Amino acid sequence: KPEMSVGNAIERNSTELIIGLLAILKAGGGYVPLDPEYPAERLDYMLADSAIQFLLTQAHIKSRIPYKDSIEILALDALDLNAEMRINPKIALHEHNLAYVIYTSGSTGRPKGVSVTHGPLVAHLSAIKEIYDIQPSDRELMFFSMNFDAAAEQWITPLTQGAALVLSSTSDLAG
Repeated sequence: KPEMSVGNAIERNSTELIIGLLAILKAGGGYVPLDPEYPAERLDYMLADSAIQFLLTQAHIKSRIPYKDSIEILALDALDLNAEMRINPKIALHEHNLAYVIYTSGSTGRPKGVSVTHGPLVAHLSAIKEIYDIQPSDRELMFFSMNFDAAAEQWITPLTQGAALVLSSTSDLAG
């Protein structure tokens, strides 16, 4: 629901990552990217600081995330989609509703969460769409970490313009 912080601890550049992000935004929540490769202490701090109530993850990652019993967890790769209801939530959002929270590197101490609301996000994505003239026939390579603020423009812009988002593993990028 609007203003609910939802953790997203899913492997980088997996289809479940994009599905989870879209689901969170579609339901009106704000996503909090949690890199499963981060140290447990940092993840624990981010979970507590952002007041996450719900966590999307993958079954093989769940044990690496230091979640509390008060957080509801859903492993996207373990869902039986045939048993799920097919609904299209119609959530009214305001420009001041939370879209996502990005944490700083923490180089001066503890990382700090920076909240981004829908209004500035939409304005930024609209400008990016015009600058890069994104067309439905375009393909965008997803190479940013979700923990980097610019990742939002990289994955949302092509999808909202009917273009394709191409996911690549980090090992593919290195070679």
